[in-house]
Amino acid sequence: MTDQKPASAETSRKNIWRIFPGIFVSLVALGVLFTLVDWPVFVAALTKADYRYLLLALPIYIVSYMVRSRGWHILLMEEPPYKLVYLTEQAGYLMNNVLPFRLGELGRAVLLGRHGLGFWRVFSTIIVERAFDMILAAGLLLGSLALVADVPGAQQVGIIISLIMLAGMYTLYLLARNQDRVLAWFDRLGKRWPRLIELGRDRLTSFLTGLTPLTDFRRFIRVILWIASSWGMAILAHYLILLAFIPQATLLWMVFAISVAMIGIALPSSPGFIGVYEAAYVGALSVFGVSYESALAFALVDHVFYIGLTGIVGAYALVREGLSLSQLARRVQQERSSEIS
Repeated sequence: MTDQKPASAETSRKNIWRIFPGIFVSLVALGVLFTLVDWPVFVAALTKADYRYLLLALPIYIVSYMVRSRGWHILLMEEPPYKLVYLTEQAGYLMNNVLPFRLGELGRAVLLGRHGLGFWRVFSTIIVERAFDMILAAGLLLGSLALVADVPGAQQVGIIISLIMLAGMYTLYLLARNQDRVLAWFDRLGKRWPRLIELGRDRLTSFLTGLTPLTDFRRFIRVILWIASSWGMAILAHYLILLAFIPQATLLWMVFAISVAMIGIALPSSPGFIGVYEAAYVGALSVFGVSYESALAFALVDHVFYIGLTGIVGAYALVREGLSLSQLARRVQQERSSEIS
């Protein structure tokens, strides 16, 4: 018992230092927004908005997440029930919204992994899913840039992100295609370091199994189509919310803005991407001459809309699993600790 308290204190100190960069980025983003925005004009933008558009966006928004979960379901070889996959994904969003360190992805792997798939197999499919997201975001950014003028440096950023994500996807594909070779190489290392085999072979095998869909061309295309469809529906839902604040907005504005926002929230930030989410949309929409105040009013309502919907479904998912948010966070921490020990 005497060793546990110092260890716990040391873990707490490490966690504080790990969360600091994200908090710092969020504070900087919020500071910039507070400097730019005329707050009475911002309040007026909130009060004058046509919130009926939110009712139009709601069903599209909900269905977009169902479609997205179908893509992840296919990555999982359709082994777990679809409903479980959908609810697990929503629980992951809830964790990302309220807990630091982007624990939602690990939380998804823990939740679904305990239903017979294992943590590492599920986690590998989440990596693939997120890689698809970043490739699509970069592709939308590059495509919309052809119609958007005077965005210094954005094209280079889009190209760099696309190349990095494609290189990452190709690496995952090579691992999936050469599972036996990878395991044989790992076993050779294990002869020198037997502890390595004890700690990692089963996990590596599970991880590689999760990459198997990348070797099935038809399944690969199906995943892309489902995830791309969810993006299309999400863009439409966000666009409807944008119209509530900026009636003259075009769909191009939202295509460009959502791609910038997706890349922006990949940066370290506080839980729920607070500040970074809003700053990304304000910056992107300002390219089209939208006032900072109107853009921030949209971004804030859009953000609350997202957090509210995913929070409600995510909370139901945890209740259904018989877990509280703190219990799931502890299980994630235990999983992370087991990889180190």
